[in-house]
Amino acid sequence: MLRWMLLLLVPAWAFATPPDSRVPDKLWTEKSSGRTGLGAHSPVTMDAFSVLYKRISPAVVNISTVGSGGQGGREGGSGTIVTSEGAGFFIHPSGYLLTNDHVIDGAHDITVRTANDRVFKARVIGRDPRTDLALLQVDSKGPFPIAPLGDSGKISPGEWVVAIGNPFGLSNTVTVGIVSAIGRSEVQPTGKPMLASFIQTDASINPGNSGGPLCNIRGEVIGINTAIRGDAQGIGFAIPSNMAKRLLPQLAKGRVERSFLGLAFREVTPELAKVLKLERVAGAVVTEVGPGSPADQAGLRAGDVLTSFDSQPVRAAGDLPWLAAQAGVHAKVPVELIRDGKTLTVQVQLQALPRPLELVEPPRMLVPPAMAAQTTLAIPGLALTVADLTPVLRKRFGIVASVGALVVAVDRGGVADHAGMRVGDVITRAGKRPVTTAAVLEADVRAARPDDVLSLLVQRGKQSVWVTPKRGR
Repeated sequence: MLRWMLLLLVPAWAFATPPDSRVPDKLWTEKSSGRTGLGAHSPVTMDAFSVLYKRISPAVVNISTVGSGGQGGREGGSGTIVTSEGAGFFIHPSGYLLTNDHVIDGAHDITVRTANDRVFKARVIGRDPRTDLALLQVDSKGPFPIAPLGDSGKISPGEWVVAIGNPFGLSNTVTVGIVSAIGRSEVQPTGKPMLASFIQTDASINPGNSGGPLCNIRGEVIGINTAIRGDAQGIGFAIPSNMAKRLLPQLAKGRVERSFLGLAFREVTPELAKVLKLERVAGAVVTEVGPGSPADQAGLRAGDVLTSFDSQPVRAAGDLPWLAAQAGVHAKVPVELIRDGKTLTVQVQLQALPRPLELVEPPRMLVPPAMAAQTTLAIPGLALTVADLTPVLRKRFGIVASVGALVVAVDRGGVADHAGMRVGDVITRAGKRPVTTAAVLEADVRAARPDDVLSLLVQRGKQSVWVTPKRGR
């Protein structure tokens, strides 16, 4: 299992205060006002990164917090006192600064120390745990030195970058590296679902760097450092600056509102690409469409492969959540997809993201054990149990499919469980072969070799879903 380490010394909790009604219309500057002496094709001299550091470091601050609760705190009175340290940087002369949400999460006291050792109290203007961003303001009018927010969309792997922060409380530390990769949407370094497409860098980042800037050679911030791989060296992640710029107007108002598409999806695997006759292993395969959702109203179906959303390419499934969330409530956006080998474009009218629903673990068995012993068939290679879909079962459980193998039990932690199969699914096809009975499915699984990937078409309610479990031994 991958282990992630958030870039703060000890976690804390925070509360946002009402936003200042005098928040400027634009909180950031786009480009650096001066030259750094570095260019894309210029040689790197001994003092090149020193120039970058002198330009950016005055805007970088140390953030320390005190809060209650959390892990790793020390006992104090009747509760637990928790402290944390991180970094941030000014984006507006009047004292507005960016940092990570996890740096100030739960804090009832936030202290900011500037590069020239001035100390201020700060308050939260807006925060967004889903992107791990927070906007603060110090209790002074300034003016303060600022770091411009550059265009993270123009960076490429291999480019030089500089990280500045307070690793382990050592203020104003600078490290140098390159952009190792972009678009890392498959990682979730906080351990919670995040809407991000991270910049990966090998510039040395350590606990306490959270919220500090990752800068390009022009002295512009192209990322906000947020996390490292706790079990690796030289793998750090930063939130792209363009994502921060998109959210800042909402953070300034104290509330982030997201749009909602209303479907479930998965990555396109080589096996799925073959089954769906795709030319490329790219995009997001729709597995379920929420009844009455914007996707449902637009006519999207399970099995559709989304390749573009609002004119932005969907290269991987992880690209879709952020694209859908930030497109705008009530916005009408074009969605390009592949259906049955044909390319289509549909218009989707987005809605506001509904409040989160509590997740309830699905049942592991659909029929009583007594019935299971007589009428069901265990499929060891899939770690599940199925039954012939009879008219009695169809009526009893309101099943739409007419024939197939009904999943009546799923072994916890087995291959079917990991592939996302559920009790109540009806397997109607294995590859190109129809599954008419439980015995047909058993024969197909037995014919496959251990570790072969099976392509199963599943009827789930009114939706058809492709599932690709790996045959067990």
